[in-house]
Amino acid sequence: MKHRTLALDYQWQALIVVIVGSFMVMLDTTIVNIALPRITNVFGVSVDQSQLILTGYMLALAVVMPAAGYLTDTFGTKRVYLLVMGLFTLGSALCGMAWDINSLVVFRVIQGLGGGMLMPLGTTVIFRAVPPHQRGTVMGVFGLPLILAPVLGPTLGGYLVEYVDWRIIFTLNIPVGVLGLLLGATLLRETERRPGLRFDTPGFLLSAIGFGGLLLGLSRGAGDGWTAPHIVAYLFVGAAALVIWVVLELHTDVPLLDLRVLKNSTYALATGVTFISTLAMFSSMFLLPLFLQNLRGLGALESGLLTFPQAMAAGLMMPISGRLFDRFGPRPPVVVGMLIMFYSTWGLTSLNLATSDNELRWLLIVRGAGMGLMMMPAMTAAMNTVPPHLVARASSLTNVLRQIFGSFGTAIFATLIQMRMNFHLGMLAQTVTPDSLPVQNAIPRIQQALLHQGATLAQAKAGAIMALGQQMAMGAAVRAYDDAFLISALLMLLGIVPAVFLTSTGLQPDERKSPMSMEEGMEIETELGMAMEMG
Repeated sequence: MKHRTLALDYQWQALIVVIVGSFMVMLDTTIVNIALPRITNVFGVSVDQSQLILTGYMLALAVVMPAAGYLTDTFGTKRVYLLVMGLFTLGSALCGMAWDINSLVVFRVIQGLGGGMLMPLGTTVIFRAVPPHQRGTVMGVFGLPLILAPVLGPTLGGYLVEYVDWRIIFTLNIPVGVLGLLLGATLLRETERRPGLRFDTPGFLLSAIGFGGLLLGLSRGAGDGWTAPHIVAYLFVGAAALVIWVVLELHTDVPLLDLRVLKNSTYALATGVTFISTLAMFSSMFLLPLFLQNLRGLGALESGLLTFPQAMAAGLMMPISGRLFDRFGPRPPVVVGMLIMFYSTWGLTSLNLATSDNELRWLLIVRGAGMGLMMMPAMTAAMNTVPPHLVARASSLTNVLRQIFGSFGTAIFATLIQMRMNFHLGMLAQTVTPDSLPVQNAIPRIQQALLHQGATLAQAKAGAIMALGQQMAMGAAVRAYDDAFLISALLMLLGIVPAVFLTSTGLQPDERKSPMSMEEGMEIETELGMAMEMG
């Protein structure tokens, strides 16, 4: 009984450490985007130069994230976790002291080298500390930073940039990082090391080129144009490097990222669910702030406060989804969550400038509940199928894929918005003509209003035509956003297909009741390993 209590205590201690680090990294990732225009003005650089702040961080993530598994196996999870936590905190402090754009880019790379490994290491810590029968509950709590940080980031960032100073968004990480280091050094236990492992240098280089190229191409394609030479080069080089990397990894005894886990049907299905749900989730996190700020004219702080209830609903639902996972497996919470997401996202397809805040807030609350219900059970189901000695490698693969999925989702919806805006603008231009009755009625009214404001007749005529053009552009933009939410809703419906086949592989009924003994754990690990080999 005493041993069981100690084990229970440690898993929650480890969770506290991991949440501090994960929340800090996720918040920083979203908060910097808000400060970018201010940094551009302060340093007097172009938008392309300021984009290097995001690009440098993203490339650092792509380079270091796949290596997390090797480093933890070789040096121990606790050592590596404290090292990267310290590196991220140091990078944050340096970013706050940056004197020009070049120094800020270099310091962001340092920050990314630490931040890129904190998420996969956090997952590894949890899966090694928590017995299988309680992983759903613990992962439900662990998922809170993934939901809350992307919503809090723009809100907090908007306030700090507008009312305090942009440097605060970086120095804010210092006390949190120091707290994380103290907690990690005090509470975490070192894991068993496997010294003498060969480092997969070709796999490391190819993964860095492949993931880096794809992330760069996907993140900048919508803005620079998909046919731009440098975007085509990024995507081509990235895709080619990844194809070679996959072939190489499948024929390497100790690969950097073990792609053989994808042979397991549950892991593959859960990865498919994660892919679809990430695309749909990013439609809300990416599109809604743009809609509220660009079309409804809200500030970053106001739009953040309006979307905050979605994060709260997701946060409240996540621990519940974890308990449901532990009791019923992944299928019920994931399928029900996706159905709720479909319903609420479908409600967003009729969004317009007249939609009340209360109606939007209600749809987002429902959407957040569905998001919290289905997000972590899918990831937990995938990781539960992985033998203990492959947890670190599989965690790195899962986090790399999630990073790619997020960039892919943002790129898809950014491009979709632009394409549908052009389409609807073209359609409106065919119907809204000088001969149409609505135009003939509207122009005189607008001219009369402008004349009353002191404009000349020529100015009133030009102003009426300009106002009509702006109205058409606004209408086209609203319809484009509605189309994007429609695609998002259909994606959620599509995601139900792999979700209904999810199972709790590796969890036996007796394992749900009591923690595993060492002998039982070795037995299950052997069986899982055989299942992985058989595919």
